[in-house]
Amino acid sequence: MSETRAVRIGIDVGGTFTHAVAIDHKSFEIVRTVCVPTTHGAAEGVALGIRQCLETLVSEADIEAREVAFVAHSTTQATNALLEGDVAQAGLIGLLAGAAGARAKHELDFTAVPLTQTHSVAVHSAFLPPDAGERDILAAGEALKQKGAGAFVVAQPFATDDASAELRALDILNAAGLPATATHQVSGLYGLKARARTSIINAGILPRMVEVSSSTRDAVARLGIGAALMIMRSDGGVMDAARMARTPILTILSGPAAGVSAAILHEKLSNGLFVEVGGTSTDISLIRNGRPQKKNAVIGGNVLYLETLDVRTVGVAGGSMIRAAGRRIAAVGPRSAHIAGLPYACFLSPDRLQNATLEFAAPRPGDPADYAILVLADGSRAAVTTTCAANALGVLPEGDYARADSESAAIALTLLGAALGLDAAAAAAAVLDTAADKTAELCRKLIQDYDSAGAPLILAGGGGGASVIAPRTAEKLGLRFTLAANAPVVSAVGAAMAMLKEVVERSIVNPTDDDIRAVRSEAVRALASAGCDPATIQADVSVDARRGVVRAEATGSSALVADKLQEKIGADRARELAAESMRAAAPADLVFEDGDTFVFQGEVKTAGFLGIGKKRAKELLEAFGSVQGVKFATTEQIAEVVGEKVAAKIAEYFAAPDHEPIDSSTPSAG
Repeated sequence: MSETRAVRIGIDVGGTFTHAVAIDHKSFEIVRTVCVPTTHGAAEGVALGIRQCLETLVSEADIEAREVAFVAHSTTQATNALLEGDVAQAGLIGLLAGAAGARAKHELDFTAVPLTQTHSVAVHSAFLPPDAGERDILAAGEALKQKGAGAFVVAQPFATDDASAELRALDILNAAGLPATATHQVSGLYGLKARARTSIINAGILPRMVEVSSSTRDAVARLGIGAALMIMRSDGGVMDAARMARTPILTILSGPAAGVSAAILHEKLSNGLFVEVGGTSTDISLIRNGRPQKKNAVIGGNVLYLETLDVRTVGVAGGSMIRAAGRRIAAVGPRSAHIAGLPYACFLSPDRLQNATLEFAAPRPGDPADYAILVLADGSRAAVTTTCAANALGVLPEGDYARADSESAAIALTLLGAALGLDAAAAAAAVLDTAADKTAELCRKLIQDYDSAGAPLILAGGGGGASVIAPRTAEKLGLRFTLAANAPVVSAVGAAMAMLKEVVERSIVNPTDDDIRAVRSEAVRALASAGCDPATIQADVSVDARRGVVRAEATGSSALVADKLQEKIGADRARELAAESMRAAAPADLVFEDGDTFVFQGEVKTAGFLGIGKKRAKELLEAFGSVQGVKFATTEQIAEVVGEKVAAKIAEYFAAPDHEPIDSSTPSAG
């Protein structure tokens, strides 16, 4: 074993299984993979499964603790806590003064913040002047604790401009063992009510998440691993445990984010749909120009100051059970064999399935009684799943993770087909078509929402069930399909390869160059303090003039992996990527190369007037007579013609002081 070996470990905590990978830094080849059932019901929660994965990896792969350079994991704990209402009550301490304080008190009038239709975070409040003494702050905290508060929020108007009062109260509470967060730590944007609401939800999951993080960190330490523990963020980056302990809300949806991270960094997917198929559900995301699409999180019907990847989930996957109505397939899922506690019929031996019968029943209490279940000769039961259908049709490649016993699959689908009046092949095809139709429907909605119809997309599949669901989905969408390398553990690979990330948002009206540089510098400094190699840090700054928001998004890596993440590609691969991005009508021509950079040119068909296409441009000119007419129309008037999204784009264009003039005589020119 080489003394210089360095290993990165990534762990993906899924709804059904926890996958872990150890990756060699120099070759980026997978050294070992481990899979254990996710330990939702354990006293330690998912931390137990993470620890089991770590211990098994280190033992089976003969990894020395000093060789582990990076450990990162995704987590479902925050999402599950919100969905299940497993949250602490929050104590809100408002720091208010004067007339502005009286108005702010109304903004902070929370008794509960809804999470779902049935769950919420209860809120108990106290209000103090900003210069309140330590004794008064502690007394308020203890009084709220007596009312049931398990975590605290400190809120002050305009704390994003001056956070000194929030920080002072925060330090006093934390020093007294009262876990607290300040609103300026959760968001740097104006909007006290939204900032406080987001912080209350953050406080609700704070105790549980800190507990899980501590258990995981202890497991790493017990193995003698010196590398800092990193946690996946919901925007695809990672953060250290200290950052997570302040803002655990940033981990919501971090599981799907790990897969998207792998699609971009590992698969080099620049334009396409990433469809990650698990055992119970499938996560779908859209990547354009190497960037995932994002949105503000909505919890309990309220928009939060929290940006997450826009990942859509459908209850169709490799373990989805089959439902029938009369003599047709009614649906696939959402119940999966994993959650029902049933084995896949195709993974049993043919002998076990001899003399089996088919019944339609409810897999779990409360489920409809229309799920196809095999009753075996010994009285046990097995599920007929989408994976059984794919194996019966013989569409899975040799060595695929979902490949099972074709004879067993044929027995299961023959029994299902007999109940439907179909042969086994027709029944299997109907199952896969139903699953693909449902998945493709969500894909189309995602494409539509981001105006990506006609874009040069491919569909990349990941997850253990990718070969079962994704190829047929791609076929229905008319897209080329590719299977991600190491598809079953792609999210764990994403966690192992993830880059550190920090996002800073500030509300600034008419920002100056100095303002923009200051926000960028703040993001860069935050990453550097988290152990990021300054030479690898890249920061993108965007200014939303309509909202008055300056946003800096900084990413970087440790020195260990900087060279690999900046791995060079050859001219041929660069040409393929350029042609896909440009949607070139002819092969792209290389016009410049210096070893690090390739510049291509090619014939590109553009969309026309304002990039919205000829048809809509003509509709606008028909409605308003000229470009000037469009310019002076209201957004509402334009929306009546082309819809709200395009209308907003047009309004934003004309609002820009430096927008390019448009030749109104050639609306269809590109």
